[in-house]
Amino acid sequence: MSKENKKSENGEKKEQDKGKKKPTWKMFLRSLKITKKYIRPYRRILIWSVVFSVIGAVMQAFVPYLSGRIIDEIIGIAQGSEVAFLIFGLLGLWFLVRIGHDLIDWRVGFKNNWISERTHLDYISDNLGKLFEKPVEFHKDKKRGEVWEKIMRASRGIDELIRNISIRITPAVLTFIAALIITFSINSTLAGVLIVAIVLYIFVLWRSVPQLAGLQRDVNKRYSAAYGSAHDALGNIQEVKQNATETYEQDRIRTGFVERAMPVFMNMIQIYRRIDVVQRVLIIFSQLAIFIISIYFVQKGAITPGELVAFNGYAAMMFGPFVILGQSWQRIQNGIIEISEAQKILDEPAEIYKPEGGVSLEKLGGRVEFRNVSFSYNQGGSVLKNISFEVKPGERIALVGESGVGKSTLISLILGVNLPTEGKILIDGRSLEKLNLTAYRSRIGVVNQEPTLFNDTVGYNIEYGSFGVSDYKLRKAAKQAHAHEFIMNLPDKYEQRVGWKGIKLSIGQKQRITLARAFLKNPDILILDEPTSALDARSEYLIKESLKQLMEGRTTFVIAHRFSTVREADRILVFKGGKIVESGTHKELVKKKDGVYHNLYDLQVGMY
Repeated sequence: MSKENKKSENGEKKEQDKGKKKPTWKMFLRSLKITKKYIRPYRRILIWSVVFSVIGAVMQAFVPYLSGRIIDEIIGIAQGSEVAFLIFGLLGLWFLVRIGHDLIDWRVGFKNNWISERTHLDYISDNLGKLFEKPVEFHKDKKRGEVWEKIMRASRGIDELIRNISIRITPAVLTFIAALIITFSINSTLAGVLIVAIVLYIFVLWRSVPQLAGLQRDVNKRYSAAYGSAHDALGNIQEVKQNATETYEQDRIRTGFVERAMPVFMNMIQIYRRIDVVQRVLIIFSQLAIFIISIYFVQKGAITPGELVAFNGYAAMMFGPFVILGQSWQRIQNGIIEISEAQKILDEPAEIYKPEGGVSLEKLGGRVEFRNVSFSYNQGGSVLKNISFEVKPGERIALVGESGVGKSTLISLILGVNLPTEGKILIDGRSLEKLNLTAYRSRIGVVNQEPTLFNDTVGYNIEYGSFGVSDYKLRKAAKQAHAHEFIMNLPDKYEQRVGWKGIKLSIGQKQRITLARAFLKNPDILILDEPTSALDARSEYLIKESLKQLMEGRTTFVIAHRFSTVREADRILVFKGGKIVESGTHKELVKKKDGVYHNLYDLQVGMY
């Protein structure tokens, strides 16, 4: 065997060994606490379901006994006895028990499905919603499809805990107890045969169920990884098309699902089927033993043919609860594992939108100050180093420098997406860390270099963040952004759907929609990430005209790559190596012959 194959095999073994980790009591108790939270609003319905499930289970336990008594009465009639009133009473009771059990089962099943679906959707809604509160770095680090799959599995785990602990196990145990009492009252020897078979079945379950929990964990992990890769690839469909990698991605998805996840899943199914076969074989042998032994008891008159029929019914019925117990225990473990896996993600810190003692500013003056600010990501070194500057209300600031010098990071700090590792950022004299982030960000407008739109209507994309505005204001904003004209030429105008990430529109059209959104928002601080760098001449002209109007009287930060954009800035901050190395107007900076700005300017002028 090659080294590569050995390495791969060892990796597979290690991954499966990891999967065999059993849920701990701590995980179990926490999962119960989470389940309790989601079941609390519906506890009355759940109690109702449990009570009637118990009544139904007890009724079901008497069905074989009543069937046996009826058969005995019929045999008596066949042997010449008179038709007794007792048989009609037994038939009536049998009918009432059967119809009553079926009606209860139908109603309980409906209620259980309602609780199951509601808690499932409550969990998904709550926790997918929580993902919006996670920091941007969280979303950069995680595969979205994998996160979604874990939350979906956890929602099913909640359902399994509710169904199996509250609804399945209790009635199953009561059915077994009632059936056991009845069988011993009929014949203790034949009841003993059933007990032996059940003990053997419990032994098989005890040996098999722990393996199932470990395999289920491994299956979950592999399917989550496969969904994550598929979601990631589909999320970058444009890059896939551009690089002609459709076949590669199709093969990768197939490998994840078919070659990695399915073999472990089939190992799990194999154990399930083995348990099922053992159950069937034990039922067959126990029924055979009951038939053989009952010949002796029937000859002696110790048991009637009807009681024999009842016993065979109980032989199948008494295994049922243990099948449920085995499946339930395995599902409970799976549910605990799935909830725990999702909670690892959901427990990661969310953004602090409302800090203790925080301030909610309804309007911003626009004064921004950085005091000795440094910032570094967890994975690497400092991105910004000891940055200090002050921006007056209404001032237009351009950020200039090569890629990777910290311009975008500084913008993320202004937005509060990241917080300084050292130093302070002040907004209107107040620490950014003490501001209500929701209120603060609602007063900031952002126009990105590569705008991404929602797969919804043009109107929805313009009013996003300013919901509920009048059509007049929406169209006015579109006109200010020079977007109204092209929108009216679309087939459905403002109701036109723009497609995935706005794929049905040109870059210039998308830019004008995001500009319209900014006009509609009427922000106090404006952030422009070189919104004209990828546009044709006409689109650039129209958007520059809109930008002049949009920047009027607003504190504005512009990340600039084209020097035609920065000429009109009140001040230019030049970055190099995470530091501000130069500051001034275009005229001042271009005069510094050995300056960074001058060199960048000469380089760009020389290119055109």
